[in-house]
Amino acid sequence: MLAIMTEPLPNNAEAPYNNLQYLRDLLDHDMNAVNDIVAEIKAQWKKDHLELQQAVDTGDVAETRRLLHRIKSTFSPLGAGHLLYRQVADNGEAFLEKKGTLEGDHAYWKKLIGDMEQVVEDLSKETSR
Repeated sequence: MLAIMTEPLPNNAEAPYNNLQYLRDLLDHDMNAVNDIVAEIKAQWKKDHLELQQAVDTGDVAETRRLLHRIKSTFSPLGAGHLLYRQVADNGEAFLEKKGTLEGDHAYWKKLIGDMEQVVEDLSKETSR
């Protein structure tokens, strides 16, 4: 698993997972359906990734928040404990809530988006297990 947590877990918090078990269970282990959903997640991420990077680069906080919310919904079939979902919620949305701006945080967002890109890419490896 990638070591990409940018903030420590709160006490009693469950560590994020990076597998498709939730989705498999949800779909009664129908791997065709799992593969279809993973393909849709990857296709949507390709678009969202570019739009999110552009919003961050232009300092558009409102658009960044909107996109993070949409991306969290895209990742929701993986489960609320999945690393991708947690990254968006805990290190994207929560970071913006605390900071309220994108100013001076380009390296943070570049790393966060890059880390999510890598985990999305790795989803295909999970479907073959």
